[in-house]
Amino acid sequence: MAKWTYLAGIGVVVIGALGIQIGRPVGAATLTSTLTPPHMTASLQMDWPSGPESYLAVSPGGEVGTAGADQPIPVGSVTKMMTAYLLLQKYPLGLYSQGPSVTITAHDVHEYQQDILSQQSVAKVVQGEKLSERKILEGLLVASGNNIAHIAANWVSGSSQAFTQLMNQEAKKLGLHHTHFVGPSGLNPGNVSTPRDETIIAEKAMQIPVFRQIVAMPQISWPDSTRPIENFNYVVGHDGITGVKTGSTLAAGGCFVFSAPRTIGSHTVTIFGAVLGQQGTKQLPQLQSALNDGVSLINQLTAQLKPVSLVQKGQVVGRIHAPWTHSVSLIANQSVSTVMWPGEHVQERIHWSGGQTGSLSITAGSQHWSIPLMLSAPLSQPSLIYRVTRGL
Repeated sequence: MAKWTYLAGIGVVVIGALGIQIGRPVGAATLTSTLTPPHMTASLQMDWPSGPESYLAVSPGGEVGTAGADQPIPVGSVTKMMTAYLLLQKYPLGLYSQGPSVTITAHDVHEYQQDILSQQSVAKVVQGEKLSERKILEGLLVASGNNIAHIAANWVSGSSQAFTQLMNQEAKKLGLHHTHFVGPSGLNPGNVSTPRDETIIAEKAMQIPVFRQIVAMPQISWPDSTRPIENFNYVVGHDGITGVKTGSTLAAGGCFVFSAPRTIGSHTVTIFGAVLGQQGTKQLPQLQSALNDGVSLINQLTAQLKPVSLVQKGQVVGRIHAPWTHSVSLIANQSVSTVMWPGEHVQERIHWSGGQTGSLSITAGSQHWSIPLMLSAPLSQPSLIYRVTRGL
């Protein structure tokens, strides 16, 4: 009897020990990344303009580089991008539509005549004539008429003062922290901004097809004009440059906000940027200096843009290791490539919580991708034998 009692006791101990062994945590599977970040040269090589402030960005992509203090300075007629943008917010216009019309008043004619006397950029108006919204936009963005800017402001808000308040409200909404407006034309040196802020406005406005179409026009026809009005941005249409706006006053110097689509590998991106405050010489007027510098920045950056593969479909991006079985690969379910420039930083992070799928997050500049991942084979559960024998 004692013998059986002894054996039963041993059995209880063994069963208890087995229960403890089986119930012990088996540990978690671990993930090891096999990703290699794309290699780009250490830094962007740019010969920046001598003027006070310049800026470059790529869309899609984000900020590339900047030169200067990034402090508010006068911007001249570059202001008219915001004026045109707000006109289109109030009266959206189809690509091939003329839109509603505004009737020219005696006040509009008087202002036009006064602007001529002070040698401002203008577009002729006649009392009683009707100008369509499209013509107003052309007068703003191609002819760069200061008088047209005030006509647009009165049309949208009833007065230039009320319109200026709207401009500053919109600037705040767009996150333009270094931009302030005191009028719709840009003649007043109190209209200040930075190349970064002006590039943000340009990118936003260029999303509107009719705005994009008009700023790409080398010249326009105009009522009561015997010959076309040339675009102050005379490089538009050359070297793939599609806009956006120039400005030139004694206070602002030469200013140029630009856009230039480029095909890099299988990708199309647009280079955006701005050159502000360029000073001219007798041989090189300030606006021509700004235009030359803008073209130079576009060409320098284009030469350094490269198509880069970030991940390929079927690529092993990580391995799952578990002590109870062989390792399993984590595989990308789609390909992602982009355009990069020297010095651009790429962040990659694998998300896997133990199931049969996961995701890969990639961030490059302002771009973000989430790529689905899957296991190369099911990850088996720990067997009973493994649970019993581990650590023995």
